[in-house]
Amino acid sequence: GVVYFKSNPSKSLLIEINSETDFVARSDDFLSYVNQTCEIIISSPYNSLKMLMDSNDDRVKDDLEGLRKNYVTKLGENIQIRRFHCIDNSENFVTGYTHNNKIGSIVTLTKEDNQLSKDICMQIVASNPLGLDEESLDESLLENEKDVYKAELDKIDKKDDIKRNIMEGKVKKFISDNTLLNQPYIKDSSLSLKKIIKDNKIISYARYQLGEGIEKKQEDFADEVYGQIK
Repeated sequence: GVVYFKSNPSKSLLIEINSETDFVARSDDFLSYVNQTCEIIISSPYNSLKMLMDSNDDRVKDDLEGLRKNYVTKLGENIQIRRFHCIDNSENFVTGYTHNNKIGSIVTLTKEDNQLSKDICMQIVASNPLGLDEESLDESLLENEKDVYKAELDKIDKKDDIKRNIMEGKVKKFISDNTLLNQPYIKDSSLSLKKIIKDNKIISYARYQLGEGIEKKQEDFADEVYGQIK
């Protein structure tokens, strides 16, 4: 399948659509289906697949299903919309980026800045942050990390205050490595994104990697993107 970004003056959309084979996913017919699907979604009031499916709007659902069935017949294999993230452009500045239609991101900033927003999108794709900042990280995730570090420290013969300092250092590094604003900046690892943004602000972001969470062998597209940046 593909991860695809599409925008118009009013909305921006990041979507994942799955097929059964790469052969079909690379075909012009499949990409035509993806584009037509994006047009229907971006013209609707729904910002996620769940929001659409929970609605009573049979018109949009019927349009999407009719289009899907036509292309299933044409392409000879099953295709499905897996998820999408749609954002209104009217109040903020939205940018998206995809790499070879396999991995992509979308970011919303308070102020227009084409270069910064593109760099942030590439940072999200390459570094796969778990949250925007420390406050946005799942508390259970941090607790699990602390449990792992504690188990490691229990095996070494050090004083409690030294172990405590090591623990604090490990937690701090985990937060730095896994939060978007604190990660080393992809263009200059001596800086964090927080120092690059200055008077702008990230309102939201999303990252899709094709097939993540689906049981199959995954290529490491993030490493590929990171290698190109470096």
